Amino acid sequence: MLPSRNHRVLMIARAFPPFLPVGHSIRVIKFIKYLPTLGWEPVILTVDDNREYETLPKVGSEILFSELSAMPAIHRTDPGEPTVEFLQSEKQFGEKNKLSRLIVKILGGTRRWIFRNVLIPDRTITWLPSAVKCGWRVVKNENIDVIFATCPPHASTLIGALLKQLTGKPLILDFRDDWIDTPWHNSKPAPIRWLDRQLEKWVVRMADKVILVTEWSRQAFQGRYPKQPREKFVLITNGCDLNDFEILKSVQSQPHESTFTIVHAGSLNVSKIWGRSPAGLFKAIQKILQEQPELKKILRFEFAGDLPDDFQKLAIEMGLSEVIHGVGHLPHEEILKVMKSANLLLAINYEGWATLIPGKIYEYWAVGGPPILLLSCPGAAVNFVEQHCLGHSVDPYDVEGIQRAILDVYQQWRSGAPIKIKTDGIEAFDRKALTVDLAQVLSTVTLKDHQPTNPALAHT
Repeated sequence: MLPSRNHRVLMIARAFPPFLPVGHSIRVIKFIKYLPTLGWEPVILTVDDNREYETLPKVGSEILFSELSAMPAIHRTDPGEPTVEFLQSEKQFGEKNKLSRLIVKILGGTRRWIFRNVLIPDRTITWLPSAVKCGWRVVKNENIDVIFATCPPHASTLIGALLKQLTGKPLILDFRDDWIDTPWHNSKPAPIRWLDRQLEKWVVRMADKVILVTEWSRQAFQGRYPKQPREKFVLITNGCDLNDFEILKSVQSQPHESTFTIVHAGSLNVSKIWGRSPAGLFKAIQKILQEQPELKKILRFEFAGDLPDDFQKLAIEMGLSEVIHGVGHLPHEEILKVMKSANLLLAINYEGWATLIPGKIYEYWAVGGPPILLLSCPGAAVNFVEQHCLGHSVDPYDVEGIQRAILDVYQQWRSGAPIKIKTDGIEAFDRKALTVDLAQVLSTVTLKDHQPTNPALAHT
């Protein structure tokens, strides 16, 4: 049941344009785009954009504002972390002499150690004081009906929970990525992991609804909190905006040509916790070319997005520079056309994150045509690709498995009968349909009768 009049939702989103790449904030922007047509007016609580910050670079996500027919009210507050200007001044000061260098080394090292090891649940907790202060004022003065907090960073859930305590408004938590039992969580010392578990337990107890983006995540939360009502945990997946793909209707399928093109759309990164490495893929490509050197003139791998220097150097060292090409960031319409003309679409999942489905999978499916090669550990993403018959799923370090998958699709293409995937079923993952689901959740928590007791005292 949708509201009979326009209601207002305060959306807490630290990752918001103009900060960070598009992928960090596209989910919330699409919700903002479609909620007004469903009787909900979004009001945004995010970070001050007058400056850039240590963890908040401005790298082009402001283009997402063009999606909105009308700009919502946006309240921006101090994130409580060093600005880029401060870091530059600190560096310049450290270059003056030996004493200044020592001072910067001690103070800067101490700051970084505290951010990394002391702040819980993450370093973005520095945003909490200004966010809670501003959020409380907005809820009281702007007729807010419900609070919605999207994470990560997971400190945003604490902001949402505190605002619920202060205002009594219902709270919805939107977990784009899991918090507990992840590589990020498991990398922490045991006492910090225990504190993280207590904090997640508290915010889940405080929440009226908890939204998860994969069924694996929902089952994980239901398993951790068996005394919470199962219906508290709601599945609203990621997806894609099918309106964006209308331009592809005029793009003709490519004829059988002399180049077999594999496209990876999105950025890779070097990290022990959020790693997405093409090392296994590169070894498979090397093996293919060693066994069939004639394919060096036929195979072409295009990486659209960030291809870190470490991976570019690895490709050169392995003798793959002729077939692996970094094409950099492209406008969204252009990258859709590149994906449409590919023969195989590559997705690499974050290592060890079994509950994640890369957002690019939905766009690959919506493009229609090229099959997907997913490199991922067993989990939600593998199940998704197999369930919808979207292509091949292989462990990211299974060199022979990757080789077989590539050559299977290549041989089909070479025979003149390339593998094509159908778009049947993608409508369920349209951003507009997913926003309808969100509007229903918002209405459910707004219209239900709340008990007058302090929710913090409820049993788990």
